[in-house]
Amino acid sequence: MSETPEDTVRTILNRLREGGLWQPAGLGLSYVRTGDDSIMLGVQENTAIAAQARIRMRKLVESIGWRVDESDVTVVDVAAKTPEERSSEERILRENVAKNWKCACGTALVSFPLEEGVWTHDGQEEMLLPNGETEMVEQWSVVITCPVCKACVPCQPHDYSLLVDDEQMNTYRTSGGTTHVILTRDEIIKHVDDMTTSSIHILGTNCPIDGDLLPPRFRGKVVFTTVE
Repeated sequence: MSETPEDTVRTILNRLREGGLWQPAGLGLSYVRTGDDSIMLGVQENTAIAAQARIRMRKLVESIGWRVDESDVTVVDVAAKTPEERSSEERILRENVAKNWKCACGTALVSFPLEEGVWTHDGQEEMLLPNGETEMVEQWSVVITCPVCKACVPCQPHDYSLLVDDEQMNTYRTSGGTTHVILTRDEIIKHVDDMTTSSIHILGTNCPIDGDLLPPRFRGKVVFTTVE
């Protein structure tokens, strides 16, 4: 049986952490989860697409028993902005939202020892594609540990990227003690020019050193590898 729009939205909202940001692709709307079964529309672009989508999304979300708060919506002018400016502003918005994420004990996630996050393979799940078909997709999380109550908090990779810098996001440590760091184009050129390529690998599905399954983010990347 194919997944319905109601099923898709229910899955998205159930996975969203409290305080988490949801921006349905291409609609110009930004929602924040505010409770067990409630979200708030915080930002709406001033386009006809966003205005129409706002009505449709409210009906869809309410049809699965969730509440939508539209009492304090900021309408932003995007007509004069370049795609780069819009992308940068969206990134800043997501990062500001992430600063408010907290552990059950009240400790802000940004104060966790994020560099100790453990990438974890959570199996596979059937996902609905835009063409209506489904496929099995790998599910990954990055588990971070609260320094106060010691609770283990799983983050979706996208959420984790909002909490850490690019260097941390581009570093992966396997359970066997192998560390891979994604190289930039300039870094690759320098290693080739200096003839220091013995520790450089192009990653596939598994770690070439200890065989660990690698997160999709690191597959196909040129990395500098070290072994403890």
